[in-house]
Amino acid sequence: MSNNATGAWLLQVGNSMREEFADTRRVLTFAAYLDLASSQPTRHIRDAARYVLDCLDYFGTYEVTTPRGSETRYKLFDAPWDATGEERLVGQEGVAAAVYRLIASSVRQGNVNNVILLHGPNGSAKSTLIRTIGRAMEHYATLPDGAMYRFSWVFPKTKLGKSSIGFGGAAELESLESFALASDDEVDARVGDELRDHPLLLLPTAQRRTFMAEALERVGLTGTHLVPDTLEHGALSPKNRAIFDALLASYGGDYLRVLRHVRVERFYIDERFRQGYVTVEPQMSVDASERQVTADRSLRRAAGEPANLGAV
Repeated sequence: MSNNATGAWLLQVGNSMREEFADTRRVLTFAAYLDLASSQPTRHIRDAARYVLDCLDYFGTYEVTTPRGSETRYKLFDAPWDATGEERLVGQEGVAAAVYRLIASSVRQGNVNNVILLHGPNGSAKSTLIRTIGRAMEHYATLPDGAMYRFSWVFPKTKLGKSSIGFGGAAELESLESFALASDDEVDARVGDELRDHPLLLLPTAQRRTFMAEALERVGLTGTHLVPDTLEHGALSPKNRAIFDALLASYGGDYLRVLRHVRVERFYIDERFRQGYVTVEPQMSVDASERQVTADRSLRRAAGEPANLGAV
């Protein structure tokens, strides 16, 4: 490939990536996310159990004939995203249906407090069943129906280029409705959220419930779509709560100015990087061990070995 051909090809790839980035709406302001959640509440008002159930429903079902009679097979286990068919689960329709019923039970309860235990001899497809669901969620998360979002905090630089850590931005940035789309040279820091709190948790509890109820009512789901407990009664994680409270105090209670620091981002499931889905095989289990969990200097001056400060 010549230099001119390579350049043209890279330009084509770049344009394609830019269009894909815009189409998938990977970065949003908080206000834009609320518009999205309001127009598509079933995609954004759900917890982990609802997400897995929606993933199973998305691929659909069909009837198969087995020695036990006619059974429902979930197309997800045919791995339609895998052209090689290597990730396909053969048989086990009854087990898959039982797993579906247990997940649906958690959805009806509104919280995820059940553990599903698969037991059986080696080669009975326990790991394959779980792995296929995981691969399906990885694929589902890339589709519009499977879109998930998290948020981070954006802290702009001051006018003189010094760090503001969000407590008073540059004069040229003060007119922005949100710092979420600010360029890198205008941003001093972006603080991520390891626990991936749901963006709707940034709304006060009473207003959040009203927002969700009205959004569901607009699409005719009043009383039929149970709002998960995590969104009905949940709250921000301690780290996000501390940042939120500090910003609110700095702005004298101006909630809208706090929200300018919120950057909502598309979140994808990826087993390789342990995002949203992880498997731990028996041989990967870690024996209990002791390690220091504090940086207190007094411990280093203590005679002998430190006390048992924590175990993993």
